Amino acid sequence: MTTTEQPPVTDRRRLLVLGGVAVALLVGGLWWAKYGPYAGKVPAVLGSHDLGASIVTGDGDTAPPVSLAAGWDFTVAYTAAIWKALVVGLVLAAAVQVLLPVNWLRRVLGRPDAGAARGGLRGGLASVPTLMCSCCAAPLAVGLRRARAGTGAVLAFWLGNPALNPVVLVFCLAVLPWPWAVLRFGAGLAVVVGAVVLAGRRGTAPVEVPEVPVDTRPSPVRFVAVLAGLSVRLLPEYLAVVFVLGAFRGVLFPAEAGSGAAAVAVLLLLLVAGIALPVPTGGEVAVVAAALAAGLAAPAAAVLLVTLPLLSLPSLLMVRHAFPRRLLAGTTGLVAAVALAGAGVTAALTG
Repeated sequence: MTTTEQPPVTDRRRLLVLGGVAVALLVGGLWWAKYGPYAGKVPAVLGSHDLGASIVTGDGDTAPPVSLAAGWDFTVAYTAAIWKALVVGLVLAAAVQVLLPVNWLRRVLGRPDAGAARGGLRGGLASVPTLMCSCCAAPLAVGLRRARAGTGAVLAFWLGNPALNPVVLVFCLAVLPWPWAVLRFGAGLAVVVGAVVLAGRRGTAPVEVPEVPVDTRPSPVRFVAVLAGLSVRLLPEYLAVVFVLGAFRGVLFPAEAGSGAAAVAVLLLLLVAGIALPVPTGGEVAVVAAALAAGLAAPAAAVLLVTLPLLSLPSLLMVRHAFPRRLLAGTTGLVAAVALAGAGVTAALTG
């Protein structure tokens, strides 16, 4: 065996150490942000059949009118709910770029110019245990794409985090009638599979993600630099968009559904609102439960159950340089189509 067939022993040891650090960050971060809190929250929800107040309406019966206070209150409430997972997402995004070998990532998730079904399947499966919302998974998707991981796999991972979250399905079964959990899972699976198909089409060829330049600085220095760069680039814009959406949520989520043409207009408005507004993991279940209790029609509630978790305007902005614009537009259209199909099925079953 020639010396070029495998790295020197010192290099292998270094890779093992860096890989071990990455695994420790993954396991420790997920326990701190997700599994530890859920260990107490899931039994409480199963016992009470209640997820608390809707993040859309807060402590009131309806969303507040447009105001700076409404934007601030929403930003504070949303950030308090997701900040741990967002920190973990940023840390893991830096870890995959600095600590993990690029060749290993390509073998696991596919090359950057591939949208193969196998890579999509792996990315979707990898998303199931991470339990993140779309905004918290977005930095990790950016990091994976910068590390030259396959487009289809990373897209499936990003969408699969909110779409295939098993804890949210438990919340659905605890708070809503069981058909809503079936809708939530079926719609999420359809979006992930459909997005992977879109990623594999010629018309959505991957964006050119530049190769990461060789950096000879020590790994801890590079890790801090990458983490700081991601935070500075993503967080200010993210918080600003969350604030604006929170300020206008009284317009996006009207109190009266109306009837006839007005009901259709409200449903379409909620379709846009659900795609735009970010919610914490499982927050869509509380929103739907509160909306149904307030008299919202089941088809409109179905639209919210599908759209609220799968995409948001802040998450789309965060990943806009990681995926082709045409692919993101197609994915957004796919989410809207699946949500409308879910509304149609719900109308047929409840009509």
